[in-house]
Amino acid sequence: MPRFSKRIVRSTIGLAIFGFSFVRAGIDFTPTVNEYVAEGVKFQQLVFQHNKMLIEYEPPRTWVVDGSATALHLKPPQKTFAEAIVEAEPLNRAQQLDEAAQKNLEQKLIASLPAGSQLVKIEQETESPLLLNGNRTFEVIVSYQVMGEKFSRSALFANLSDVQVIFRFTARKNDFEALHSEFRTSILSWRQMEATEASAATASAASSTNH
Repeated sequence: MPRFSKRIVRSTIGLAIFGFSFVRAGIDFTPTVNEYVAEGVKFQQLVFQHNKMLIEYEPPRTWVVDGSATALHLKPPQKTFAEAIVEAEPLNRAQQLDEAAQKNLEQKLIASLPAGSQLVKIEQETESPLLLNGNRTFEVIVSYQVMGEKFSRSALFANLSDVQVIFRFTARKNDFEALHSEFRTSILSWRQMEATEASAATASAASSTNH
């Protein structure tokens, strides 16, 4: 269940940096892009390599996508300072998202805020707002202020077998709710599978589109 409105004692996070600094893990976020049309609407499907597995993910429509070996960046159109980032951190062993882990992740999100952030406040913590390929998740949403501008940032964490995947989204506070909902809905499309299974699914989809 969500937990709301817990204020952070420190008004300025001196250790803040703009993003998490993660070493390259087993996921290569350089995407192969597949396009398909459904009911007259064009969609993009991104495919990533994760060790010997493939990951399929459909970003929000019209969002600009830029992927590299270490991260996937997504920007909604015509929204200044709004950006989503998907990254992965290697895990040495399987880990549970228990209470102790949640506290650490909460602090990790706070540490990711821009230098000089003020009025930092945890707005919401939610256990498993969605499942990622059958794995439980944990999401934190914080609000903060930088140079007079109010922002919100979310981070949704999921532990897979060998990596922790982080879906982070930042926007001006007035833009955040609708765009965050759009981004989080897109995460439901995340699917990890064997390469042979992905090839069969792609062939099936192409066949259906041609009919």
